[in-house]
Amino acid sequence: MKNRTKKFLTGSIIAALSVSLLACSNDKASSGTKEKEKADPAKSGELTGKVTLWTASLAGEPFDTYFANIEKKFEEMHPELDVVIEDVPQNEMEQKVLTSLTGSDVPDVVNLNPHYMSNIAAQGGLLDLTDELSDETKKSYVDGPFESGMYDSKLYALPWYLTTTVAWYNGDHFEKAGVTELPTDTKGIYETAKKVTDATGKASYYPVINDGNTIMEKMVSLSNGTAIVKDGKAQLENNEAILEFFTLTQKMYKEGIIPQENAEGSIKTGQELYMAGSLSLLEGGVTFLGPVESGAPEVFKASKSGQPLNATDAPVNVAVMNFAIPSKTKNKEAAVALAQFVTNAENQLEFAKTAGTVLPSVKASLEDDYFKNPGDSPKALGMLEASKSLLRAKVLIPPTENSADLRAATKNIFVKNLQGKVTPEEALKELADEWNKSFEKTGEKVTF
Repeated sequence: MKNRTKKFLTGSIIAALSVSLLACSNDKASSGTKEKEKADPAKSGELTGKVTLWTASLAGEPFDTYFANIEKKFEEMHPELDVVIEDVPQNEMEQKVLTSLTGSDVPDVVNLNPHYMSNIAAQGGLLDLTDELSDETKKSYVDGPFESGMYDSKLYALPWYLTTTVAWYNGDHFEKAGVTELPTDTKGIYETAKKVTDATGKASYYPVINDGNTIMEKMVSLSNGTAIVKDGKAQLENNEAILEFFTLTQKMYKEGIIPQENAEGSIKTGQELYMAGSLSLLEGGVTFLGPVESGAPEVFKASKSGQPLNATDAPVNVAVMNFAIPSKTKNKEAAVALAQFVTNAENQLEFAKTAGTVLPSVKASLEDDYFKNPGDSPKALGMLEASKSLLRAKVLIPPTENSADLRAATKNIFVKNLQGKVTPEEALKELADEWNKSFEKTGEKVTF
């Protein structure tokens, strides 16, 4: 076994996350030898040569030990195979993969997010996996994360680890306000947040904006199946749910229910306000509680979680990290086998336990007691709520060439609306105009 290469060291686990696959499946005897090997090429016992896997921003402990064990186990299964796992900083990954494809030193398996995956697949840089997996294996994934590996109706990536949104709230503040349930629509958010603000004398609700992506995702959730963009054209004019969200967030900001700092909009700012006891309700991933636990233990103890603040049947966003195989791999069979092995139920479950704040993408892993009976700590209960929301989770905004422009327009216009510089109706018209201009430039005919 080779020691894990630390050639590309990085700081910490990335914020966007995603998940995985059940590899070791038993096919029926009637399916034939070829189908059996497709279901689990790692069992053929004939893999030789060298296979290299790149992870993204996962260097250092506890991940070094985890991947050293992955190398060891896979090499024990295939004594003639040399497994090398290297870590690459997330912000360098896409360019490193593209650069490698112009030469002869190409990795065999790479850890990508859906945006990077689709960009590289569009340039012919990834292996089409559609016919490399059995139907049983494909069905072992959670639907939404699995679909994130599709591009142009073909499969280019296997989901690995995930994170999804939950609602976080200060139970002490809610109890003081006499609130016993989380809201499931925008009107309910307003009524709940107003009660909490009246009881605490402080702002209570923080709609996370980030770079605009979180507001776009919220808009899709609120629309609950009605497209906000159809064939590259914005569909916001008659969307009553989004208009209500823009109207009531503006009202809450004016009334002090939403803090002035919300104009900055990052999850970090919301986290700092929450830790200071100056905020009571917001949405975020399980990673949100990490700094709270260490920096504000009393607030951590009071923290409770629940489902996202929208209709119980509305889609919620999932952040996915996956594994893809460069089209120029020199060891296709070993690459497919390794990708399936790393993302099988057993290894995904172990990775989720190692990371502590992510979810697996394989259904079998999610059935483990680690997720079904996690304990009663705030973080454990947050993981439970996150695993429940996976049933309706998907990547809500597809990767597009103009994604940066869409996010920037959304953030700027949402903040203008929040601060009352435009009416909600004006804000949505301006946003539709900006989105349409952007889509006209790129010619993309996407629907979401």
